[in-house]
Amino acid sequence: MTASVQMAIEGSSAHVGAPPAWLRRAADVRVTGWTEGDGCSTLLHVEAPQLGDAAEELYEQQTLWETRPAPEDTAVNVFARAAREVRSENMESSLYDLGLLRRFSNSHRLFERKLVSMEIPDSSHRGSAMTMLDRDLSSRARDLTQQTPSPRQVRVVGHLDMIRHSTRTFEVLLEEGKPVRGVLEDSAQMDKLRSLLGQKILIAGKAVYRASGSLLRIDAQAVEEGGSASKLFARVPAAMEHRTSPVRFRPGENVRRGVSGFFGKWPGDESDEELHAMLREMRG
Repeated sequence: MTASVQMAIEGSSAHVGAPPAWLRRAADVRVTGWTEGDGCSTLLHVEAPQLGDAAEELYEQQTLWETRPAPEDTAVNVFARAAREVRSENMESSLYDLGLLRRFSNSHRLFERKLVSMEIPDSSHRGSAMTMLDRDLSSRARDLTQQTPSPRQVRVVGHLDMIRHSTRTFEVLLEEGKPVRGVLEDSAQMDKLRSLLGQKILIAGKAVYRASGSLLRIDAQAVEEGGSASKLFARVPAAMEHRTSPVRFRPGENVRRGVSGFFGKWPGDESDEELHAMLREMRG
């Protein structure tokens, strides 16, 4: 649950170095008992601090991300909402990244024995919707992992509009006015970033994309004054590719390889004109 809370508040599920104190407090979820339910079900009794109490210093500050949970929510609720986004295969979601998808993918290990599924509440309000965790969720997470483009190294120029020292996060406005979120990988660069607030900066780092291919954030490795930077860096490069799911064949299935396996049956006696027409059709 730590990664989902960090994703919701910082915009990244990974953290360089030791986790901050507020994150350790927020993720302090404890099972205090259980009650036998109907059939073979079991109701777990859980204690978890409200995020507004665990991370009080953060909730006193202006928010940068629209994903920040309500102060009365807990880590359990944040985890449930991230799982719901994965289950619904929302490819534009800001509640998960590749790191969190891999964690959900590995959750299938929980359901390899007698445990069939788990339901956890989306919010702290009584009667809130429940999100189901099961092998199907793990399978959908694997599919989304395969579809999400790999991060790529970028250099981006924009005006530094907002920063938050406590979470190493910032926001820049590109030349076209589009906001882009960023997370500093090294907190030691925060003082330099603060001195550049309101100025044009050059960011060097990795662009991280959603499953849809749209930009999620930039993991900034270095920031510099960018007044003389080229306009070529005024836009974030598009994702280079989408991952594709590996093709799995059933035992005994007739598998074609080589050119014929990729395109289908390779032409035999077709004329040059017919081959050119087929190539044009393939290109769209």
